[in-house]
Amino acid sequence: MPPPRILLSFASLVPALVAGLACGTTPTGRPPEPPSAYTIQQELGQRDVIQAGQEYARHNSLLVAEASEAIEIRPNYWRLRFGLPDQPGRLLELEFDELARRVTRAQEIEVIPRDLPSDAAVGGSGDPGSRGPIP
Repeated sequence: MPPPRILLSFASLVPALVAGLACGTTPTGRPPEPPSAYTIQQELGQRDVIQAGQEYARHNSLLVAEASEAIEIRPNYWRLRFGLPDQPGRLLELEFDELARRVTRAQEIEVIPRDLPSDAAVGGSGDPGSRGPIP
């Protein structure tokens, strides 16, 4: 039989080992997976684009609410929509080239509440609710 001192030290290690194993697994029994690099990069890109859109609005003396939509419509090309708090029912729509770091199109569009947040609210040159491009 091993000396009692060895048994005591082994007994004190068992709870630490069990606690370590419990922390390393999820309730499903699988170890947790970190988010993919692509997901993290896309979230960072979206945040940067939204900030650039807000900066564009400030430079053009526009008061905007938080972004109501930020969609990457093709690689490095985003469509942003911001609410205009001083004009209920209207949005500022921006198209932003992430690589060139510039707004390629900006316009105010009228939003019909039943269309939120669908793409049917996109204004165009023939849309009577559209005020046209913003300089």
